Amino acid sequence: MAHKAIRMEVADFADRFLSLPTGVALQDQPAWGTDIFAGLMEGGALLESEIADRFIDAINIGNVAPGLKMAQSPDKPEIDDVDDFKQKIDAAFYKAGDVPTDGRPHWGDQLISVEFKRHETNKDPFDDRDDRELDATADERKKVRGQIISYAEVVFRVQHRTFLFMLLIIGRNFRLLRWDRSGTIVTRAIDYVAEPEVLCELLWRMSLQTDEQLGLDPSATRLRSHDRDYNLMDFYAQEHAADLATHERVLTAEELKTMGDPPVFKYVRASFAHSLASSWPRYRLEVPCEGGVRTFLVCRPMFFANGMAGRGTRGYVALDCQTQRFVWLKDVWRVYYKRLMQEGAVLEKLNKDKVVHVPTLLCHGDIREQTTLTSDIWEDAQAAAAAAAAAASGSASATTLPSSLSLRKLPPSSSRTLVAPEISKSSGSHKRSRTAVEIEETEGEEEETLRRHRHYRIVVEEVSLPLSQFSCGQQLVLTIIHCLKAHQGAFEKSGIMHRDVSGGNILIHPIVKPRREDGRLCVAWEGLLSDWELSKPSNIPELLPLRRQPPRTGTWQFLSVAMLSGVPKAVEIPDELESFLHVLLYYSVRYLRSNCHNPAEFIESYFDAYSLHDGVYTCGVVKKHALRDGRLEASDDVAIKFDSPLDRIFKKLLSWFMAFYAVRAYKNMQSEAKKTLGLSTALKTPSRTRASNNTSTVRTKPIEAAESADDTESTEESSDDEDEESTPEPTAKEKKFAERLKKHSSVIKMLRNAFDDSEEWESEDKVGDRVPDDYEPRYPIAKEKGPSTQTVKRQRTASMAVQQEWHIDDIPVPSRATKSMFK
Repeated sequence: MAHKAIRMEVADFADRFLSLPTGVALQDQPAWGTDIFAGLMEGGALLESEIADRFIDAINIGNVAPGLKMAQSPDKPEIDDVDDFKQKIDAAFYKAGDVPTDGRPHWGDQLISVEFKRHETNKDPFDDRDDRELDATADERKKVRGQIISYAEVVFRVQHRTFLFMLLIIGRNFRLLRWDRSGTIVTRAIDYVAEPEVLCELLWRMSLQTDEQLGLDPSATRLRSHDRDYNLMDFYAQEHAADLATHERVLTAEELKTMGDPPVFKYVRASFAHSLASSWPRYRLEVPCEGGVRTFLVCRPMFFANGMAGRGTRGYVALDCQTQRFVWLKDVWRVYYKRLMQEGAVLEKLNKDKVVHVPTLLCHGDIREQTTLTSDIWEDAQAAAAAAAAAASGSASATTLPSSLSLRKLPPSSSRTLVAPEISKSSGSHKRSRTAVEIEETEGEEEETLRRHRHYRIVVEEVSLPLSQFSCGQQLVLTIIHCLKAHQGAFEKSGIMHRDVSGGNILIHPIVKPRREDGRLCVAWEGLLSDWELSKPSNIPELLPLRRQPPRTGTWQFLSVAMLSGVPKAVEIPDELESFLHVLLYYSVRYLRSNCHNPAEFIESYFDAYSLHDGVYTCGVVKKHALRDGRLEASDDVAIKFDSPLDRIFKKLLSWFMAFYAVRAYKNMQSEAKKTLGLSTALKTPSRTRASNNTSTVRTKPIEAAESADDTESTEESSDDEDEESTPEPTAKEKKFAERLKKHSSVIKMLRNAFDDSEEWESEDKVGDRVPDDYEPRYPIAKEKGPSTQTVKRQRTASMAVQQEWHIDDIPVPSRATKSMFK
């Protein structure tokens, strides 16, 4: 969902989030002069840089926040890749010993981020007016709001936080913001020149808060250069002669003699060393385990999810303090639903049931009961609004005064200087009553509640390679086979459905094991099906609420045609098998030699494209037609060919899915006919009938023709009006092919047979990344609701960068602003 902001009165904000420590009274606050911000009297005419200079001088010289200092960073980004967009927030509050002097933001040291804007209506990303009408400068407001969201995102990416305070200065006015993974709480705009004691008291209160009360995660200990663990990280990052090279081979006698126990691969240590970037802070993280906690050392994440609201997933190559071994640690704010299993609990069950090719759990757990509070504020707001509506016709009740004298005397809002006066109002204008907390409205339809997130960490033994590192087409197929076996074992042995088969979740894991032929130890690559966070017991039915935009679980680019049909449905085995097909196709087209002369355009049209029907994003035409017609085309009437067993694999899989969707279309037509005509028995096959509107794919060619037709023969064109397509009863062969997709075994057997044809595979068919770095997408991405955080143009489509993950009940739509190590 779009990032949600909730407005709160300043007094309530102070009482709830900036309470005074025990033994400190309001009377203890310093006496600030009423002219402390006199230099900003003409703030409405000043440039942002002038506002920043005068404001920072007033705060630092006046010692408004004892123990904290402000520093500017308006012109210089961080010196390395802390932030992809090289953003330059205007200023921040730092601890006295961490104040930067080089004019850079030093994201890892910021306690309270600060942004300055000119005194203009369209520079305020929030609107305190009573009416619901959209402001004339809504687009500019959205742009500014997206900018400050991106700043908060960088702080959360670099630091380990539960929340973040941000100070927003718009000319003579200020707002205080509190960010967490559920949304943002925003105070009303207040003129700090006219009411200087309000801002000064808030900053004084902030200076009295502990690190934890300022949002720093107490389960993450910041390491300094003099700490033992800091230097331990440097020691284990050094190259080691005993580390094994990654490529597959029989180990030499020298390697057997010197390798460690367990063996360490060079890419693992190199990844850990690469994470020790100079501008990134180092941490010792706690992770719950049986009987207590274990600690792990991390620096820069190898993977991070974009966006502020949501899970905020980060993945690290970590050093285990107990064993000094490298492990994989995932830090995430999981959606807190009682019926949703923790990923570690899923892996624990899979490991217990001896499911192969899945990660090995070390430890996991929720972190110190840390949850987001914005969702609680939202619920309070709904209750307050209901109470206000119920009491609207009655007498006013007594109001509880805030504890602060300076905050208590404020009017409800002093932001009128930011709002252009209205000459007249329509008699039909709609007003809303104010409560202590109000929801900042955003464009488009929103959910009825904010999600509560809980902080969670999980550690597994395996540090794996991204799928893009496969060595050749044959090895790619073997990796898919291994992950299919993992999926099969999880479903058949443990009753678990993965529900997010994607390129980012299929990994390559090098291991040392005896060779089957002679027992000699060798390095072998195996597939690993990871990220079971969205998985679910298969015996629990999925709740499918009928919404305007149906919920989907998974990654847009690899979801099945049926899951992208616009009709809510549970994830089933054929959907997951189809996702494996899409993964195999994506990596084959992008990295292997083929007659597809423009892989970038094919990937964009097949994986990123979408259709829009009545406001609902559905499957793109190219993917839908490929599954419906059983054919992949490199260009008009030219089938994609790899000159390898992959041609046979795709031909068979597409024929099976073509049959599956033909059977599905016929069943849907019968079901719809029963509902429409009230028939008690299934319809007999019509010679010409109308297909169900709920069917997104309709067969246009018999399956026998698809099996026997020459690969270069063009498929029949479907009618522009699919409702007029005939839907004949499936043939016996089609039903047989469709049945093969109800279980894993047929697909695994077919892939295994193709893999075993060693003489037909070419060992050097991988030709590198065929998508140019400077490829410009041809089509616009789906419009996102809410503020835009895309401040720098991306050069690749979402599927060409990395596939974004989506959580249960999230609505995946095509996007390009993604980043991951799994490229």
